[in-house]
Amino acid sequence: MDILHFDATLVVQIISFLLLVWILGKFAWKPLMNMMEKRRINIENNLIQAQEERQQAEKIKQEYQEEMRQARHEAQDLIARATKVSEERTAEILALAHEESEKIKKAALVDIERERDRAILEVKAQVADLSVAVAEKIIRQKLDMPNQEKLIEQFIQEVGEMPC
Repeated sequence: MDILHFDATLVVQIISFLLLVWILGKFAWKPLMNMMEKRRINIENNLIQAQEERQQAEKIKQEYQEEMRQARHEAQDLIARATKVSEERTAEILALAHEESEKIKKAALVDIERERDRAILEVKAQVADLSVAVAEKIIRQKLDMPNQEKLIEQFIQEVGEMPC
């Protein structure tokens, strides 16, 4: 075996290999690399689109949360205003009721005072009438001591029987 012996099959194999590499490079490598580059660009675009959609979703979520905070705040304001209005109205109603009860009380006191005055006047009139009647009876009768005592007792009984 000669180390320097040159074998033609080796040259043919090398040429075949180089030819195969050139054919693969010309017809398979470029299309394969183009396809891989398109796939990389597609994946990159999908990642960018997913990032944009995530940002948009986050923005929508924040807007929604802000709207919810505003709605909650408006609802609390509305409840506070309604409570204040109802408290004011309650105070007004109580004040009007108190005022009305004072009016009724004063009117009742005036009516009572008027009735009392009328009753006093009626009693005075009756006493005056009875006094006149007693005086008339005394004048008509001859006054002696037993008749006078009898007349006074009769007068006391008549005053006691009178309706007030």
